[in-house]
Amino acid sequence: MIRTLNIFFVLFIMVSIVGCAAIQANKTQEQEQLLSAAGFAMVPATTPGELENLNTLTAHKVLFSVKDNKPLYWYADPTNCRCVYTGDQEAYQRYERLLTESQIANEVEDAAISNEVAEANMWGWMGGPWGW
Repeated sequence: MIRTLNIFFVLFIMVSIVGCAAIQANKTQEQEQLLSAAGFAMVPATTPGELENLNTLTAHKVLFSVKDNKPLYWYADPTNCRCVYTGDQEAYQRYERLLTESQIANEVEDAAISNEVAEANMWGWMGGPWGW
């Protein structure tokens, strides 16, 4: 009995880890699509030195720096594409606008799903529109 519980616990942990990894990969993919659509350029790390340098950067977060007295925005992805997305001020502003639009679309979709569930639950406990 205890062995069965241990096996169940290990399987539960493994499924949880895989699920979290899948969610993170999907979130990363969506963010990279927004960056590309906004005009960020993808710069792949191709040499061992570039890959080593990429692994030292903060991953999966848009960051800001200054290069040649101009703002530079960058996003490092050492796990999926093994690349850095780079963009200027205009690309970052487009990215922010696309991100906001994407969040609004997700909220509208979530609200529609919630309304459908609420409507289904309402008819479910009342027996449908005709009382059966």
